[in-house]
Amino acid sequence: MIDYIKSNLINIDLDTLRDNELLDFCNKINLKTGELGIYSNAFFRGLEFKIYEPTKVYPNGRATVEGSLHKYWNNGQHNFNDFGIIQIIEVTNDLQEKFSISRENCVLKQLEIGVNINPPINTETILKQCLMHKTNVLKWTFTKDEGNYIQFKNQRHFIKIYDKKIHYTNKGYHIDNEIMRIEKKWTKMIELNKRGIYTLNDLINYGLIQFKNDLLKVWQNVLYCDLESVKGTPNEFKYTNVNWWGNLKYNNFKYHRKQLNKLLNKHPNNTKKQIYDLIDGKCDFLNINTPQINPLHIRLKKVAS
Repeated sequence: MIDYIKSNLINIDLDTLRDNELLDFCNKINLKTGELGIYSNAFFRGLEFKIYEPTKVYPNGRATVEGSLHKYWNNGQHNFNDFGIIQIIEVTNDLQEKFSISRENCVLKQLEIGVNINPPINTETILKQCLMHKTNVLKWTFTKDEGNYIQFKNQRHFIKIYDKKIHYTNKGYHIDNEIMRIEKKWTKMIELNKRGIYTLNDLINYGLIQFKNDLLKVWQNVLYCDLESVKGTPNEFKYTNVNWWGNLKYNNFKYHRKQLNKLLNKHPNNTKKQIYDLIDGKCDFLNINTPQINPLHIRLKKVAS
C-alpha cells in the first residue's frame, strides 16, 4: 500500500553514505560561475538520495531519500503489481542492510498510499464517469511518466485515480488485465502526525490496514455517474454534466447526489459499489502477514550484482 515517500535521514553518517559503493553521487555545477549546487544526489532502484551542503541550520549537512518503495521492490522498474506488508518490511530491511538506514531514522515529510485493482469494466470508461471529489471538479492531467489521470489537490494532500495498464503498456510492458490505481498522497504531515506517525517505523507500527479507510473514503467521495444507471431518467443529461453539478448550491447538490446514488444502487451491476468492494478486498489482501508469490516482482538481491 505504501508507494512514494520523502524523508529526512537522521542519525546517519554522511561520509559513510557518500562512500557507499552502490551510490554514485554527482553535484551540479554552474558553468558560468563554477559554483556547486546545494546538494549532491545519487539513484538506486528508483530512490533518490541527496546529501546537502552545510548551512547555518544544518552545520554538518543533512541527507534525504525519496521515491517509490514499491518500485524499489521491483528493481526500480514499475509499481503495477501488488506490494504488501511483507514486501514493505523486506524493502526497509534491505535499506538497513545496504545503506545503514533504519526505519527509525527516516523522518517522513511526504507519504503516498495506493492500491491497484482489476476493475469490472474498462478503466477509461470509469475515469470518464468520475465527475467530482466531494464538491470539487476532478482535474484531468497528463504527464510523460504516468499518462492521463484525474486528481484533486488541496494544501495538505491530493488524490489521484488513473489507468495503470495504459501507463506501463506505453512503456513496453505486456499487461493482460485492466489495472486501475487509486492513490492518496500527503504533501504535509500534519494529519499523519496527529495519528502519531513521524517516522517510517511509526508508519509500520501504526498498521497499514489503518489506511484502508482513507482509500475507501477517497472512492466513496467521488461523484460517480454511471451512464447506464441514469440512462432514460429525467435527469440523465443533468447528472452527466459536471458543469451542472458545479453550479448547484450545496443543499441542492446534496439532494441530487443522494438521488444519483439511489439510481446507482438500483442498477444490477453498480460499478461504484463493485470498485469499493475491490479496494476493500485488496487492502485486506495486502496486509495478510503471509508471503505471496507474484511472478511480476523482482526479489531483492542481498549482494550487489
